[in-house]
Amino acid sequence: MERVLVAPTKSKISDSEYGKNYNIINNFDSDIFKIDVLTQHVEDEPSPTNVCAHPIGGKSEITYKAKLYAHILTQLNNGSTNIYHHMEMNYGWFNPVIISGRYKDIPIVIGPCQTGHKIFEEEFNNLLSSWTGTQVNKNLSDLLYKIAIPTEKLLISPIRETLFKNTIERANKIIVVHEEAKKFYSTITDESKIEVIPLGVDINEFEYTAPKNNCNIVAIGSLRERKGYDILLDAFKQIKNQYESSVLHIFGEGPRKSELVSLSKELGIVSSVHFHGYVDQNIIRQHLSESRVFVHPSRSESFSLVRLEAMASGSPVVISNTSGAEEMVDDGKEGFVVPIESSKDIYHAVNKIFSDFSLTKQISKNARQKVEHKYRWEKIASEYMRVYNSLI
Repeated sequence: MERVLVAPTKSKISDSEYGKNYNIINNFDSDIFKIDVLTQHVEDEPSPTNVCAHPIGGKSEITYKAKLYAHILTQLNNGSTNIYHHMEMNYGWFNPVIISGRYKDIPIVIGPCQTGHKIFEEEFNNLLSSWTGTQVNKNLSDLLYKIAIPTEKLLISPIRETLFKNTIERANKIIVVHEEAKKFYSTITDESKIEVIPLGVDINEFEYTAPKNNCNIVAIGSLRERKGYDILLDAFKQIKNQYESSVLHIFGEGPRKSELVSLSKELGIVSSVHFHGYVDQNIIRQHLSESRVFVHPSRSESFSLVRLEAMASGSPVVISNTSGAEEMVDDGKEGFVVPIESSKDIYHAVNKIFSDFSLTKQISKNARQKVEHKYRWEKIASEYMRVYNSLI
């Protein structure tokens, strides 16, 4: 069998991990390829017999990455690797092994690649904590954020961007998640090397349910500035004025929760806004199946899996026009795409759904059909296999 080395991936290989790596790897069933995955921790073993996940440990992101690249070098030097796949490629990051150019005889795949999104103070705190392996005090991280962002732009960003571009240019294949990302990466490397393969959803886990004729709204995501819940609450006040029975269910936790609760009180809608926090996925699926519409008002996204999960469940979606949104949702057919920062447009889109149940049902069916056709994990993994085949 041809051997593929996959590293780095997400730091944890887990069925409960909300993300892409496990789901792609768990569908890499093949008689042609033996897949070896290097990661920090393995919580759930991938089910295909040709896939083996190897935990290498590390107390923090720094120590993990040091051990990881030592393992990668060892594996590539022993001559048994036929394809090297850097899977977890964050926008603007780099791979020192690839940059070195020492392994020109081994085909290199990078992806899934996404365009970047804005880093707000809350994200910076999480990033800093993951790198140090300890929870950094919020006040300290906010201070460092104010210092780090201008310093990064002036001194670090030019170096990092050069390393990022060198990493991309040396790969044989770049896998990106949508056409918008392809346009960006084609400014860095030869467009002929770029393959568009989206991320996906488990259509068996998120079963289709016909939408209910009510005025319930579901929103899912961490309660932070980037997710735009203040915009949604403004829109919901307008919705509530027209549809008195309307209820908004918000699932997630985050640093902006107290501010959002206060805002809902100020707007006079607190009795109709339910902050559920983090809950079991079964509860989220139940609410998606029992609600009329899913709203995702983010200020910035690179690729949103939760939008696909709502579509798979048969919930019409109203989403902000972040990266790749118009490719995921054909406006008016599988849902509505609205301008970022526009509570007025969210209101108008939800009103279209609430005022026309026949339209609601048709959008629901269209959304599920698109997910089944384009976004099944099995189909996505087979596309990765096709890329591997093209390189051997």
